[in-house]
Order: sequence, then structure tokens, then C-alpha cells
Amino acid sequence: MGELEEKETAATETATQHENVDEPKETDKMLEKKEETVEPHSEKPGDNKKKSISKPTTPTNERKTSEEMMRSNANEEIIDIPVENEAKTTIDDEENHDNGDDKKISTEEREVKPKKIPIGGLKLPGFFMKSKPRVDGDGADGELLEKEHKEEITSEIKLAKKDEKPAKNFGKRLRDFFVRKPAAEKQAKQQAVSTGDADTKSEATAEAGPATDGNMKTNSDVPPPKRGLLNAIKLPIANMIPKKSPDDDVEMGMGKAGLASMETLDDSLKDQDCVDKASPKNNGVDEISKLKKTPSGEIKQASEEKTLTDTEDLQISFCQRLRSYKCSVDDALIALGILLFIFLIAVIGYVLSYETLTSPPIREGRFMDAVTGCGMVEGLKEDGAFAFRGIPYALPPTGDRRWRAAQTIEGIEDCWNGTLQAHNSSAFCTQMLGNGTVMGEEDCLYLDVITPHIRYDSPLPVIVMITAESLTGPSPGVLRPSARYSRSHDVIYVRPNFRLGAFGFLAVEILTKDSYPHTSGNYALSDIIAALKWIKLNIAHFGGDPKSVTVLGHRAGGTLVTALVTSKKAEGLYTRAWISSASAVYPGKSLVESEKRNLEFLQALDCQDVKCLRAASVEKIWDATPDTWLHFPVDIPTVDENKTTHHEWLVLDGDILQEHPAESWKKEHSGSPILVMGTTAHESHTEKLRRRFANWTAEEIRNFIESSKIGMLNLTDEAIKRYNATNYRALVSMITDIRTICPLLINARLQPSAPFYVVTQGAGEEQLATVNDDVQAIMGRYEPHTVEQRRFVSSMQQLFYYYVAHGTVPQYDPRRRVINVGQDPLSQEDYPNCNFWISNDIVPRYARID
Repeated sequence: MGELEEKETAATETATQHENVDEPKETDKMLEKKEETVEPHSEKPGDNKKKSISKPTTPTNERKTSEEMMRSNANEEIIDIPVENEAKTTIDDEENHDNGDDKKISTEEREVKPKKIPIGGLKLPGFFMKSKPRVDGDGADGELLEKEHKEEITSEIKLAKKDEKPAKNFGKRLRDFFVRKPAAEKQAKQQAVSTGDADTKSEATAEAGPATDGNMKTNSDVPPPKRGLLNAIKLPIANMIPKKSPDDDVEMGMGKAGLASMETLDDSLKDQDCVDKASPKNNGVDEISKLKKTPSGEIKQASEEKTLTDTEDLQISFCQRLRSYKCSVDDALIALGILLFIFLIAVIGYVLSYETLTSPPIREGRFMDAVTGCGMVEGLKEDGAFAFRGIPYALPPTGDRRWRAAQTIEGIEDCWNGTLQAHNSSAFCTQMLGNGTVMGEEDCLYLDVITPHIRYDSPLPVIVMITAESLTGPSPGVLRPSARYSRSHDVIYVRPNFRLGAFGFLAVEILTKDSYPHTSGNYALSDIIAALKWIKLNIAHFGGDPKSVTVLGHRAGGTLVTALVTSKKAEGLYTRAWISSASAVYPGKSLVESEKRNLEFLQALDCQDVKCLRAASVEKIWDATPDTWLHFPVDIPTVDENKTTHHEWLVLDGDILQEHPAESWKKEHSGSPILVMGTTAHESHTEKLRRRFANWTAEEIRNFIESSKIGMLNLTDEAIKRYNATNYRALVSMITDIRTICPLLINARLQPSAPFYVVTQGAGEEQLATVNDDVQAIMGRYEPHTVEQRRFVSSMQQLFYYYVAHGTVPQYDPRRRVINVGQDPLSQEDYPNCNFWISNDIVPRYARID
């Protein structure tokens, strides 16, 4: 130990030399007891000779001799003690130790209360010995070396190790770690450590642990180092795994050590100090090395020949320490919180980088680039979405390509250099308005794309808008793509231009012979097919899904879509179709018959060959178009109306349309419906009809019906009774049933899987459901003024966009095939009054024709 204890020991030895010298030495007493024990076994009968006090020659003594030689090297004089006496003394000591503090010990016929050294009181390696006064002739200079009790020490260390448990209650220790202890408490602990009080010092030592040095001195004057942020994080986490206590902690009484070895002290020696005779060089390490620590944490006595081998067992693996650790509820919650925090950070990082990884950057806050098969195009940010307008999808149908099927752009010589600025809408195709005005250009095969974002993952459904009020114009009419609804519904709108009038449907013999395959007419259908091909090839670069394409046709555009879904050339280019207020009369004439009926156009144009036709100006071609090709009756059928005089723009050309649509509809479709048809309850309303009479009284309505084809068939009274035709709304409802609803219902009956809807929610003073109300509600351009109208808009959008996303109409029931869309969509078995008109041959004879 330290110098202080050596000086105290020397002082004690000097003091004991002046005490009673005549008192018999403790060694002599022990030797005398040894003689009394050995005499019955070693002496022969009658032998009264006194035995010598020399050590017997036994293996134990031989082993002790080797120990004495080792100790002599340390310049110490050792007196050996017989083994039996030592064993007896050891047993007595153990018994006295087990009986507790209350039991008295008898030594030299005097009761002595045993003295005990507190746990961790001294940081001395080795064990405590009895000191005797130095007497002449003792041979040991008054010093007595007591034999170490190996079994007792081993058992005590074993118990101490068993008491050690893995670190628990990590959550409490983590919380206590960040709580700043009061300065008064720290000073009290430091004062307890610096003083000699054994109990207080033991507690302070147990708490301080490695904070004290080897001499149990505390640096009270030095302030504790501040913990940095890194240590504040590392230390609680490191404490989750229990650390292996070094062997010195057990011997030196630091940490959770067992009871130190205690000796009973004699009253005559109560003032003597205990002297550690362990070699100062090894500091008791030789004895500690003989202890073996098992993987379970116990410490056992090891044999001398296995000391080197057992030293390797002291190394406990990390897995064993981890298994021995008992996780509490607080530990699990803290670990879970750490994992959740790491996961949250990872998710935030992924989301922040997701947009950059999957979308091209926006330049200057408003420009967005996209890729097409012909080069880069640049769009503009518009109302939260991106609009690309005027992108060519086919070669211009001018010059030699007039009256030819649309040709997609395939050669690089037909593409543009650099980036195409698709900022403005292209010109519409040449067309004639309702007032006879001609507008548009012949070079018009362009399309517009409205997309909420451009991403190559999670593609969005695509809606292709085909719209025109008639096959001569105007187009696109009211059906325009909405950037706001593109963003809110996560869909992509595509609106292509297509040829109209004679430029899109003329079928004459000279054009048939000039083309291959030999056909003519239906050029507008070829334009739509070319646009669908472009969408299938390029829409993925705009964030769209080429496998989810819905074609939305309105009025004359719906008529084209209805014919297109029966064409084999359009197969695979779209997924489903939605048709609103289309014509119910489709091409029924063959190509040859159409060529004969169109000769009057060649006569009006005064052309007999293809070269003349393709050299004629746009204005001259519109002037040569007969009036019967431009205007069709929309109100109640008249007495002189002749269906056979109506011009049919579409033709069974043998290439795009090979059979009548009705024949194709008779084929049963499996799976989800590919076609939804519908219209509005007052689709035939026009301002011209409304202004015919100021008030449309009941008498005026009766006279109007009586003068029509209905009156000629003597159906006036029945018709008025069925419709309660006393106002303009009832009259328009009757005309719409004859011209549109009932003819379309006949076509829908040919397709059992095709839902059919009728919008009945009215607006305005007369509560009319006009021709554009359904598509206006779909595109968000319908202006509701009442609660019922708002519910109608919501119902219509739910029907359409659910069909676009999933391909089904949940409200459709094949047994109740008509969906009445008022405030809410309601299924009904059939539409009233249609069977009445069908049975009287009014429908479909007088159906509207585009």
C-alpha cells in the first residue's frame, strides 16, 4: 500500500517491543497445540521425549517451502505454520464469521468482540493478518505472516459476482444523466470520500467508481469536466450494454465487489495495524490470476496448472453480454423512439429528393421541357399545371397530302431543330360556323397537352377530348381542357384538332382511285387514329399512362368516337370511351353509293381530276358544299321531312369502317365496359326554337304538335298527355326523346355492358338540362347556383372520373340500365315514353344526324 500505512506499521512494531516481553508468543502457542494434536499419532507408548518443533516433511510442507523461497526473494522472513493448525484456525474463523457480530470469540480465556473491516474500506490487495509483538528469538522480527484463506476468498468473490446484475432501468439512468445534481450533494460525497469514515467512504466509492484514483484521493479542488453534446449522446447509449468489470475492481473494492476477507482480532492486538505481506511488485495479482471467471459471470478458484488456460476464459464475448442484458420497458420505448426518428429522417430526405429525381426542373419558375419522338418541346406553367400547346402529331394535310389519310411524323427531316416552344394554341382546322362564317386553316393537325406534372413513375390517366358541334364545325366548341381540373383530379387532357367538312369526309371516285388502298372519305377518323398513336408513343414523357387512355366525345365528336370504337385500326390505342349527346344515325351507305351521291360536289367545284381538287382554294371548296350537307333539322319532325335526303358524312370505306356499328355492338363484350353513352334531357333546346313563340302557351304547343309528323299520325293527344306538354320545357323534352335519347337508347340496348345515362338536373328559369351541361360539369365549367346543382356537379364528376380511373360505373345495374343523373345518380329500369315512339315508327326514323 502507500507510505502512510508502512509508517504506521513501523510505529506499531516499535511500540510493541516495549510491551510485555515475557508474554508467550502466539507462534509457540500454536506449535504447542500442534504437538498435542500430533502426539497421539506420532509417539510410541512410553515415550516421554518432547517433540521438536521442526516442520514435518509432507507434500504440503514441500509446497510451502517453495512459497517461502519465493517470499524470501522479497527480503521477507517467513515463519511457517502447520497446515492442520491453520485449517483449524480457518474453520474457527469461518464459524466466528458466520455467527455474526453478536457472537463472542474466546481467545486466551477472554471474550473478544470481533472487529470487522467495512466493505471497500481499504483498497489493499491481499488479506489482513494478525501482528504480534516482536520478541527476541522469534526469528521473524515480531511479524506474523498468516496463511491466506483461498477457499473463503473464492466463495466471497463468487457471491459478489452473483450479486452483479446487468444494467437495468436504462430509461431512468438516461433521464437522471441529464439532470444536474446539486452542488451541495457533490460536496457532501467528496467530503465523505476524503474523510476516514468507513461507511460513508464505501458509499461514495461505490458511486464514484472510477472517478477516484488508486489511493482513494479525490480532487475536490478540480471542477468536473463539462460533458459535451457528443458525450451526452454516447454515454447513455454505451451504458445500455454492461461492461466487464476489470479484475482489479474486485480486489481493490471499487465498483460492486464482494465482502473483503475479515479476521477476528485479539483484544491485546486491537491497536495493531494489519500489514499486507503481499509482494508490492505484483500487488496481489498472482492470487487474483488464480481465480476463474465463467461465461455466466461467476468467479471460481482455478488450479495452478490451469492458470494460463483459464485466463482466456475471462474474455466474455459481446454476444454473451448482450444476451445477459435484460431490457426494460423504458429501454424498449427509447430504442423504438430512436428507430422512428431515424425512419422519419429517411422519409423526409426521400420525399425532398423524390421530386427532383422523378421530374424535370422548372426553368425560371414557368418553363417546363418534355421529350417527344421529334424533339424537345417547351411548355408553360398555367394555373398550377403545365400546358403544351400546338404540338404537331402528323404531317400537314396540305398540297399533295390533301384528302389523304393522316401521315404520322416519322422522318427526322420533318422534325424541328432545337426545342419547340409550345406556348400558344395552334389554329383550328378550317370549318364553318353556324352563321356561315368560315374560319381556321388547312394545316391544323396539332394537339394540346395539359398535365399537372411530368413524372416517369406513377403515370396518370389520359383523357383525349374529341369535340365538335357538327361535322362541319364549330370545333372544339365548349369542350376545352381545364388546367385546374387536371391538377385537382390528377389526369392529363389531350385535345387534338381534326379535319372537318369536305376536307375531312369527302368520298369521290377520283380520290379513291388515286390512293392505296383504294378508298376515300373518313379522313377525320384517320386524324384521330394518328393522334392516338402519338399519345401512345409520347404521353409517358408528359407523365401519362399509355395503358389508361379514355376517349371523350361530345356531340359530333361523340359520333366520331362511336364509329371509331368499332374500327379495328383503333384497337390497342385507347382503353375506354365516354360519349355524350352523339348522333344515333351512323354510316349505312357503302363507298360506291357515297361516291355517286357526292358527284354534285364535283360539279359545283367544276373539277374532274385529283389535281384540280388539290389545287382548289379553301374558300372555293366551302362554297361548293351544298346547304343540305351543312344544316340538319333539330326540332320536331315536320310533315315533309324526308330522311333519305339527309347527307351522311361518314361512309363504310372498307378500310377504317368495315361494318355498320350496330353489327359490331351486337357482339357481346366481356369484362369492363369499353363504352358509356349518355345525353341530357333537353338536348334539342335552341334559341331559335325558344324565340318562335314568346310564351309558348298550352294552345300554341298543341297547334305546333298538331302541325308536325306527330299530328299527321294522330298522336297529338297521346303525346301531350304523356309529357303534360303545357310549357316549353315539356315540348323540348318531347323533341329530345325523338331526336336523341330514344335513338341512343336503342343503340345502348344492343350493348348489354354499356351504361346509359340521362342528365335531368335543370338550370335557369325554365330548369332546362341543355346539351352541354354534362360535359361542362365534368370539366368544372358548370356554374351551380343551388344546392341541387352543386350535388349534380359532384355526381357527374364522380361518375366520369371514377370511370376514367377504374373503368367501371358503380351505379350501373344491367337490370336497371338507365342512370338518371339529377341531384344524385339513380338507376331506373327504362326511360319513359321511348317505347311509345319506337312502336309508332317515329324512332329511330327521325333521329338526329351529324
